[in-house]
Amino acid sequence: MEKAFDNPGFIQLLLNFYGYYVPFILLAVWAPLALYDLARRQDVEGKTGAIWVGAIVALPLVGAGAYHLIGKSQLPAWVRNYLVIGGTVLLVVLLLISSVLGT
Repeated sequence: MEKAFDNPGFIQLLLNFYGYYVPFILLAVWAPLALYDLARRQDVEGKTGAIWVGAIVALPLVGAGAYHLIGKSQLPAWVRNYLVIGGTVLLVVLLLISSVLGT
């Protein structure tokens, strides 16, 4: 009898592929967008801006996500919600589905 790992199906391969690459896609979108938005803001003082830049560079997914949600980003609310909340939900759903199919 074959195990599920010996011959994975197309859907399992597809979900594992997207589950692997979605964090990198989120990193490629969130971090530069947060740094761009932070550089454009006039109301951020030097120390506060340096802390945000440090958080975004040191922990790109967490720092950029936190900046977009609680850092008073100047992006429209629908863009922030779509990128951060939608991206996080997509990642969690993909990881849950691929882990269920993998067992």
